[in-house]
Amino acid sequence: MDGQSYGEIALLVICVAVAGLASATETAMTSIGRLRVRHLVDEGSQAAAVLERLQQDPNRFLSTVLVVNTLALILASFATTLLSVRYMPPSFGFLGDLLVSLGLSVFLLIFAEVTPKTIAIRRAESLALRAAGPVDALARVLRPVLWFITLVSRAITGGRAARAPYLTEQELMTLLHVSEEQGVIEEEEREMIHGIIEIGDKLVREVMVPRTDITALPRGCSRDEVVRVFREHGHTRLPVYEGDLDHIAGLVNVKDLVLSLAEPDQPFDLDALMRPIHYTPQSKKVDELLHQMQSEKIHLMIVLDEYGGTAGLVTLEDLLEEIVGEIRDEYDIAEEEPVTVVDHHEAIVDASYPMAELNELLDLGLEESEDYDSVGGYVMATLGRVRLRSERPWPEPVLEEAGLPVQSRSQLRDGSNNHR
Repeated sequence: MDGQSYGEIALLVICVAVAGLASATETAMTSIGRLRVRHLVDEGSQAAAVLERLQQDPNRFLSTVLVVNTLALILASFATTLLSVRYMPPSFGFLGDLLVSLGLSVFLLIFAEVTPKTIAIRRAESLALRAAGPVDALARVLRPVLWFITLVSRAITGGRAARAPYLTEQELMTLLHVSEEQGVIEEEEREMIHGIIEIGDKLVREVMVPRTDITALPRGCSRDEVVRVFREHGHTRLPVYEGDLDHIAGLVNVKDLVLSLAEPDQPFDLDALMRPIHYTPQSKKVDELLHQMQSEKIHLMIVLDEYGGTAGLVTLEDLLEEIVGEIRDEYDIAEEEPVTVVDHHEAIVDASYPMAELNELLDLGLEESEDYDSVGGYVMATLGRVRLRSERPWPEPVLEEAGLPVQSRSQLRDGSNNHR
């Protein structure tokens, strides 16, 4: 074996090593999570900062690695061809070429692809951090080549790809469930985080106390009537209306009422106890309203529909309950559970229960729409008519027609609702 043969063998070994390193680098840099990289950047890692910059433009580092990998494989094939020409007997002919091709393919598959990538998956973080600097430097050297590759790629794919978020909402939800299963967080913590995420997608109309459930005081009512309503319903704030609920005159706080009761000899004037009322549209996002109520120190707001009429009311407690769950104190009036599961095929559901929550709770997959929020709204939208008061409960044929595999219960309430 002469010196030229040794050179060809050395070229083959070096090219396979370079191709393997390129494959390992590609796997490591695509395997390490962007959130982990951001955490390392926050800790002051310079290598992580370079890696984060590369991850923000994946086309740049992938093209660099693939160019190196491709060149290495081409040179490896070239070296193998020279060796086969030199040492393969001519009598082998086509069979010899086939054996060389198969042998080289298996060799490259093992040592330039499978083995390096397996190692890279196990040591993704350390390898990605070590390779970030050299890849970034090589990308600068190969900039003209990468520019041409990117130009052709975008012409084929139709433009620049949108930058992917660090973590999608669905991935975050999955991460929360896995964290709970592994004991990293408690169930209550997961539910609170879930509530914080979901609150950004909800509208005020989905969490408000509907107009039919509002407890309010007519303007000009007596002291005894005001005391009776506060005592019966246990609220700390009540709106005052003039004529009907579309004309809200103000708000009465039970603390102001208590102060007035300390002076029984003074004439009672409900208007003197009223505070200004605040309004919000039913189409407003819940998280925006929560920030507004916190900053402006508002505890109760009237919700308006698109025509300016009263659609309902919402309290600060209603919004907080979307995050922390039901909040009750010793003055809350006991209410029936909105959903009672009878067996695997039957459940009793309050008609005002949110349709989205029912689907999630019972895994029903029933159609949801912007035209309604509640179970009762779904049934009436499906049937195209309003339930009559004499229909208690909904007849089974009616429910089957609506496609609802549960019994729907309409709550004819006496005004005992959840606003404070």
